[in-house]
Amino acid sequence: MRFIRLFWFHFKEYLSDQYFVTLTLTSTLSIFLVQYTLAYANHQLTNTSIWLQSAIFGMWSSCTTAAGSIGFERYKGTLPYLINNAYDERLSLIALLLPASTYGLAAFPLAWFLAQLLGVTTGAITFKFGFTVILLWLAMATMGIFIASFFTLTPNAITYESLIGTPLVLLSGLFGNPVFLRPLIKIAQWFIPMTTPIAALTGTSSTLNWSAYFSSLLIWFFLIILMVKKINQLARKKGELTLI
Repeated sequence: MRFIRLFWFHFKEYLSDQYFVTLTLTSTLSIFLVQYTLAYANHQLTNTSIWLQSAIFGMWSSCTTAAGSIGFERYKGTLPYLINNAYDERLSLIALLLPASTYGLAAFPLAWFLAQLLGVTTGAITFKFGFTVILLWLAMATMGIFIASFFTLTPNAITYESLIGTPLVLLSGLFGNPVFLRPLIKIAQWFIPMTTPIAALTGTSSTLNWSAYFSSLLIWFFLIILMVKKINQLARKKGELTLI
């Protein structure tokens, strides 16, 4: 299948950039060590959220590099050929951006290994757990693809990356006081699809709104379609998109 071959090509290209590779590793490791230090001082090493929050943050850090992928291809001068080709422009763009979130899945085994090494409780790894991780990955991948697609319109994508990524991860409920953030999360879950899977994995909420998850996911799917159409219009019809 052409899409798989195209994805695999971009995945190998993604792994050739040391910044992308090390960011996920260092993000997961740094958050884990901070969480571990606090838990060790308070005798709370049985808290499974230590490794789960680290893994989720590491995966999100990897997803945000999708915007960097745009800049990387623009720097190499290959972006115009990846966007403007005979293959479906939507699938071409998705194949380019999907490796970021896919590589981010490595944050989970890394955080789990660190937990085992330092005596942190990990809990049972069940089919339900794995399925929830896949749903989280789907949410993050969708968000990352849209954000990166939006940044295709500017050569300064990496500059604005944190301005969007940081508020999203805070509103998702991954960190912070659950009691204080709960009113905001109840609203944000209808617009940020990774909110519900995060709550399911970390156990920060007794009630899970999966309707909000799928509704917000559809919103981001729709936004991707609109953005790709805009990119295609600028690149092919008007020639106004600065791809180099």
